[in-house]
Amino acid sequence: MLRASTSAAIQTTAAAALASVAGYGTYLYNTDEGTRRAFKAYRMMVPAVLEYRFLEAQSKVREVAAEEWLALDQKHAAPVVARLGELQGMYTKYGQTSAGLTNTFSDAWIQQLRKLEDKVPPRTSDVVIRTIEEETGKPIGETFCEFDETPLGSASIGQVHRARLKADGREVAVKVQYPESEATFRTDITAIRDFCSYLAPEHLVTLNALEKQNAGEINYIKEANNLIEVGKNMEEAGFQPREAVVPKALPELSTRRMLVMELLPGPKLNDGIRSYYSSWALKNGTTIEKLEAEAKKKIEEEGIPAKYDGPSAQQIESYLKFLLRKDYLINSSITIYNWTLGQFLKKIDYREPTEAPPNTPRIIDTLMRVHGHQLLKNGVFNADPHGGNFLLLPDGRIGLIDYGATKRLTEKERITACVLYAALQRNDEDMLYNMSTIGGYKSKYNRKDVLMKLMQFAYNSYGKDVTGDKNIQQFIDDLKAKDPWEETPDNYVMASFMSIRLRSVAIGINHPVKCSEWWGPMAERILEEEGHPYESWDYDKLVENKPELNIFKQKWN
Repeated sequence: MLRASTSAAIQTTAAAALASVAGYGTYLYNTDEGTRRAFKAYRMMVPAVLEYRFLEAQSKVREVAAEEWLALDQKHAAPVVARLGELQGMYTKYGQTSAGLTNTFSDAWIQQLRKLEDKVPPRTSDVVIRTIEEETGKPIGETFCEFDETPLGSASIGQVHRARLKADGREVAVKVQYPESEATFRTDITAIRDFCSYLAPEHLVTLNALEKQNAGEINYIKEANNLIEVGKNMEEAGFQPREAVVPKALPELSTRRMLVMELLPGPKLNDGIRSYYSSWALKNGTTIEKLEAEAKKKIEEEGIPAKYDGPSAQQIESYLKFLLRKDYLINSSITIYNWTLGQFLKKIDYREPTEAPPNTPRIIDTLMRVHGHQLLKNGVFNADPHGGNFLLLPDGRIGLIDYGATKRLTEKERITACVLYAALQRNDEDMLYNMSTIGGYKSKYNRKDVLMKLMQFAYNSYGKDVTGDKNIQQFIDDLKAKDPWEETPDNYVMASFMSIRLRSVAIGINHPVKCSEWWGPMAERILEEEGHPYESWDYDKLVENKPELNIFKQKWN
């Protein structure tokens, strides 16, 4: 009798508590925009995550058919990504990040997530024009004599339009922030942090660093200054205008919510490369979707290669020259025929220029050298270099756009980043271990093998030589189970983020990279030039040059 009474009391108390929580939750949903946005995100994402986790758990006790995973992909990918695009703000920002994780997400997810890089549902033109007029304090016609109401691209916190300046007729790109972006930034971060706390706590240190970094993206005056500084750095290094171009900002016309800059011609990197191979596939009796499926299947069976092993930039350049010469010779022959026999017989139409393939090895080489220089020499770099932030210019150069997420390292952080990449290139595990422990990393069992895997993954490679036969989440889960990390510094999280994003871009165009192959020799050269040769670094020198640390204490559920 007592047990029954106690049970009834517990049930009554629990019911009352749940009713109170539900009532308070309803109140917040109706009165707080952040709660409402979080509820919309959670309602879509949590069931999806739980279904995938459940199927993953089942795979440990039975063989799960590929069709079962595909059914989940088809059920969840489109609606979840559509919700992220609808919510915009930080939800879209982290969806953009996921778009590069091609060995974690299936084709169905990747194709949907890539829409978030520059194809988020745009705001109507009246919203954009109202923002411009609020920022300038005058009708839009007094600033721009032409303004294309169809955006060139739309992303997490704003969208970009083509326009022409009334003052001098220059064609420009105008980036306009969504009205509520600043207000929703912090509420979104809180909601995403809560989500990760329960379902992916290993990502919290990255999330904290991203929160600090992304706060600067809200102010477009800062981005204008970033473009000017990075452009100057690129010119001094000889990258601009020869290989890459950073658009010139017009600070006199830019405000907190509007950025006016030089308009660079050309498609986004991903779009340009995909367009060529779509055309090539059709001419060869297949489709781009089939080619992508074959590439995905190869990665699933063999893992991501440690590095690219296809034709070199030089070989592709030679092939491009061959195509030009062939077209020239054919059209020259047609010209001779038309001016001789063609005067009496039917003339022949000239041959259209052969569509030339993009020189992806050269593109990747340029991107790796540019970003390595920004990180290791300047200490000022784009921490979010996804495929939507690069343009393929008509003359073959690369346009570097969107410097809202620009990270600045202290001098000690920059120098030790050089040591880090030199050590990765040399595979100097003792140096890497000392750097990590001096830098504030602590784990439960202090396992060196786990730390080395984490450092390779974070800064260098997630090829099969590092992750084996696991996808990224499985790889992290496995390391966490072996030796959970308890304290991690966030000083180099954005450098790691840049590395991961570039690797994702490279994998997306079938050119996997190891960052240390580019940045290791560069780091050694910079250390030598600045009087800190790699051989001079020992434990004491690492301690002497230790940056001021920002330690994140991990709490596991």
